[in-house]
Amino acid sequence: MSHFTKCALKMTNLRAVKKALADLKLNYNEAEQGQSVTVRGYRGDTLKAAIAVDMGRYDVGVVDNEDGTYDLTADWWGVETTKGVSEEEFKHQLSQRYQYHNVKQACEEKGYAVEEEVNEEDGSIRLVVSKWSAE
Repeated sequence: MSHFTKCALKMTNLRAVKKALADLKLNYNEAEQGQSVTVRGYRGDTLKAAIAVDMGRYDVGVVDNEDGTYDLTADWWGVETTKGVSEEEFKHQLSQRYQYHNVKQACEEKGYAVEEEVNEEDGSIRLVVSKWSAE
């Protein structure tokens, strides 16, 4: 019986996912183009993913869906008992860093520059961006 379950976090930008994982200082293996990596679960169960995040004896998989989105899938019980991080904590931490990099990348692609970055007391991040015009 598989213990793998999906986390309710949909992502579309793999580059932002990798930057978020780096921010959180998490080691991961990324699949080569057209390939997959193995995600480790309970009692040797495995699944295939685009990225396997090393959480000790267990992994968190960033699984590529056919619609261009990515899901987080793991044996969350195993991750929590070996790494001390619950599904909710992992999702919250990754989501914040993912959204930060996703928004920042979108701004840069549209020609905006980050002028100011403020970490608010409530844990949110405020970005101030600007765009110079030659008009």
